[in-house]
Amino acid sequence: MLPVSPEVKTNPLQKANLCSRLFVWWLNPLFKIGHKRKLEANDMYSVLPEDRSQRLGEELQGYWDQEVKRAQKDTQEPSLMKAIVKCYWKSYLIWGLFTFLEKPEECLLVTKIL
Repeated sequence: MLPVSPEVKTNPLQKANLCSRLFVWWLNPLFKIGHKRKLEANDMYSVLPEDRSQRLGEELQGYWDQEVKRAQKDTQEPSLMKAIVKCYWKSYLIWGLFTFLEKPEECLLVTKIL
């Protein structure tokens, strides 16, 4: 893994207004750089605090601990899939709805395959 640059740029999404968030305008400066030349590691923004692996890992760990307790109580094997679904179902539901509204025919095709 490459070392992280000490001068990481602040993520503009932290201060972006509603319009900028909806239309992803906060990424325009990065798009301009990428249009002129190949992006490099020091062009990237820092990760948002809520998206850091430490926080996400701790959140999933909490759901996993609950799943282990539930499984012990019911004398079953704990299910990592259940813990993941309980942890992330809200965000996947939102993005799934956006995807369905954007391309409903592809979503229906996937459900037929499954």
